[in-house]
Amino acid sequence: MMAAARALLILLGLAGVAYGIYALVRGGRDQEGGLGPIPERAIHAVAGVRMLVGGKVVLFLGVAAILVSLSG
Repeated sequence: MMAAARALLILLGLAGVAYGIYALVRGGRDQEGGLGPIPERAIHAVAGVRMLVGGKVVLFLGVAAILVSLSG
């Protein structure tokens, strides 16, 4: 059961990192609108950075959980 939770953390971290990179590279391009004076591209850039950081944190927690279980 714990191995599945650790694997899920790793997968969620990888998905977060991948989606964050996608939002930074592609998000908001060729789209109209925005949030008041903030253009759509800037909104995607902020969201991409947030997802990238969150994905890295979850990925780190998954790796740390695996290492802790292997060491003890």
